[in-house]
Amino acid sequence: MHGGAELKVAVESPEESGAGAHVIALRDWLVSEDALRGRVRPHRQPPLPGHMGSTVEVLTVALGSGGVLAVLIQSVCTWLTSRGTDVKITMSTEDGQRIEVDVKRAADPQALLREVAERFPASSEQPR
Repeated sequence: MHGGAELKVAVESPEESGAGAHVIALRDWLVSEDALRGRVRPHRQPPLPGHMGSTVEVLTVALGSGGVLAVLIQSVCTWLTSRGTDVKITMSTEDGQRIEVDVKRAADPQALLREVAERFPASSEQPR
């Protein structure tokens, strides 16, 4: 894992069992990006009462430098718009800052990138 800040990426789905499957699909999508390869790992949650085993509903992404956050945002937006379902992504930093992205917000990745640059200025430098 690369050094630097980490971002938690959570997936919410209205389907009862959908979030776990969406997280796995999102992870597979993100690791296909060269800039994100080796930076994305699943974060296992403890099992819910009455369920066996742990579930993966959160991904951790090591940000580092070189515009990784911009690549992450662009990739999440593309993934969301290609899914066409009512899935919401919440990205949060260790200090509690959060950005929520749904399919409507994903339609304008440039606006989202501007918001990210304002809210996470240290992590959002563009690739050179």
